[in-house]
Amino acid sequence: MASNPLKTYQEKRDFSVTPEPAAGGVAHPAARSFVIQKHWATQLHYDFRLELDGTMKSWAIPKGPSLDSKDKRLAVHVEDHPISYNSFEGRIPENQYGAGKVIIWDKGTWIPDGNPHQGYRDGHLQFELHGHKLHGKWVLIRMKGKGEKKEPWLLVKEKDPYVRPAAEFSVVDAMPDSVADLDCEEVPARQNMTEDVTDDADNPGRPSSVGDTTQAVMSSLQPDLGALPVPYNQVNISHPDRLVDTYTGTKKIDLISYYTLVAPFMMPHLKDRPVSVVRAPLGIEGELFFQKHLDAPMEGIALLDRKLDPKHASLIEIVDPIGLLSAAQINVIEFHTWNSLKTAINTPDRMTFDLDPGAGVPWEMTQKATLLMCALLEQLGLPSFVKTSGGKGMHIVVPLQPLHDWKTVRNISHAIVLHAAAMYPMHFVAKSGAQNRIGKIYIDYLRNGFGATTVAAWSVRARPGLAISVPVARDEIAQLRSSAHWTVANIQTRLEQGNAPWNDYSKSAQSLVPVMTQLATLTHLAK
Repeated sequence: MASNPLKTYQEKRDFSVTPEPAAGGVAHPAARSFVIQKHWATQLHYDFRLELDGTMKSWAIPKGPSLDSKDKRLAVHVEDHPISYNSFEGRIPENQYGAGKVIIWDKGTWIPDGNPHQGYRDGHLQFELHGHKLHGKWVLIRMKGKGEKKEPWLLVKEKDPYVRPAAEFSVVDAMPDSVADLDCEEVPARQNMTEDVTDDADNPGRPSSVGDTTQAVMSSLQPDLGALPVPYNQVNISHPDRLVDTYTGTKKIDLISYYTLVAPFMMPHLKDRPVSVVRAPLGIEGELFFQKHLDAPMEGIALLDRKLDPKHASLIEIVDPIGLLSAAQINVIEFHTWNSLKTAINTPDRMTFDLDPGAGVPWEMTQKATLLMCALLEQLGLPSFVKTSGGKGMHIVVPLQPLHDWKTVRNISHAIVLHAAAMYPMHFVAKSGAQNRIGKIYIDYLRNGFGATTVAAWSVRARPGLAISVPVARDEIAQLRSSAHWTVANIQTRLEQGNAPWNDYSKSAQSLVPVMTQLATLTHLAK
């Protein structure tokens, strides 16, 4: 009887407990698969697997792969895994072998250079990778062991157009996320990454070969120009001349200079709130990644307590202005915030309405609709504050006393939207979907749920022109050319006003109890 190549793998695991597959998967000898799984076990490492002879030959790489041909990364040979393991993402339970979180960091196909069976037996396996992140020629080399229980090998990038010096680029740092099972807010990694990906993507803390740029930055937590900004730490910026937006010619250093400039205004909108970011490693014309988590804190960016959202990795917070620059260094364009503070995560302190115009809606109609919505909220006893979205619509924010849970706030915001659509049916619709909003404006209330976010005031938008979400007064709305009125290029004209249109925000928080009563009465009268 033939031996079972998965015997060691299966003996180590209790499949009544772990969600890992016991066996299975279909071999594809003509297009052999590879996968790299990022694994937060006792120590973070990267599990590199190549399909061969009906199983996945596997190596654990403590530091992960490097695109520098001078780097020789230790790869510890471990037991074969089933081919079905290629699609495994999840958490291996405590007290199980390899306990910890696993994501699919990269995947694709591999092509052997020569006879792969002989290369594997001889300990010198050469191949090409065609993945989301890794490409080109590689080699696995078995070392002479010193009595280790598991064979030590080396994974080395061979010289080809995909080689990048480690001093310029770290693929594991620049591309930390999963390439499988992305949620609806994320954009999948490009299947055919070109040589330009590794040329332009940046790794925090690694200086550019074209020269480091040290940007001195100024900050103040005061939301107006009356407070003198104070200098703080410097940030090393790699690839400062890389284009972020070809439409305007804006470079990475221009974006960093912008966030330096507006930090005094932006920080009050970020303070104590969980933040998600939109990264554009290849500029805004490349793939965009919506990111809620970081593997480790960065200067000015903290990881929040896991208890705030126990089912997921730690949320992040921009704790001081330098965090804006640390984020921009890793190609963050947009900052999005929760509707609650980290100190009261389950009781929102604001309610947000996103006015989203459908096809055929002129800007003048959006302007009028914004004022109508503000007036309606005022009739309900809810002071509101407006900002441009930096896109097509407008954002209306209602400060709340943090007295109600997410479900209550979401239900009331939905009731308000239904009321607005009933009051002004020629302007508003309460049902999402492109076909439902032709010639009308959908009021998006879904941003009022747990974990939902809205782009922060003063954040740049990752769209051609690099428009900015800016606080405005109601009497300014009629003068706006569009919701993209201010951009990185012309923001200097707005800095004198700063956050002044929202000066009354902090003292305007309301309870929703009176609103519930009013809405109940209005619903009864409508019947």
